[in-house]
Amino acid sequence: MSRKQLTLVTSIVVTATLAITTGCGSGKGGSSAGDSKGGAAIGKGMAQLPVEPTQAPTEEPTDDPYDDPSDSPTGGSGLITPDAKMGTCGWGSDGKPYANVKISNSGSSTAYYSLLVGFVDSSDKAVTTGVESDAAVAGGADKTIKVTGLKADSSHTAKKCRLSLATKSDSAD
Repeated sequence: MSRKQLTLVTSIVVTATLAITTGCGSGKGGSSAGDSKGGAAIGKGMAQLPVEPTQAPTEEPTDDPYDDPSDSPTGGSGLITPDAKMGTCGWGSDGKPYANVKISNSGSSTAYYSLLVGFVDSSDKAVTTGVESDAAVAGGADKTIKVTGLKADSSHTAKKCRLSLATKSDSAD
């Protein structure tokens, strides 16, 4: 298994574990027994994470990230490094949604960032997620990273993108 695949699997396991420990969106603790939505509860739990995009997804996708996000991540969760900020969202020509995440490396040496973005509809139900692992950003530098959804959304049901997880490490995993 390659390093990229292993990191993706690790990110998915972490996301599932976080969703389960937050009560799967059921509002009744850690059990989903009273949740009539079944598997959709995990997506709902993930979709309620804190950072809103600076603007709604656009109809016209761009080839390269171009934005300069200005919103600050919500502190206190420990799941999102203060170096990461959510930018614009849109759809690629392949129908997959994408999000631009701006990284401002506050350290003096190169750091590696792993990002998980949730794409949700107008009811805050998960449409798909996107993962980017081991994105290198030089010390003291800014870089916009494009995170693409894992599944196509050709009907454009995703209305919001949310930065669900952003971790920083000193070495590529």
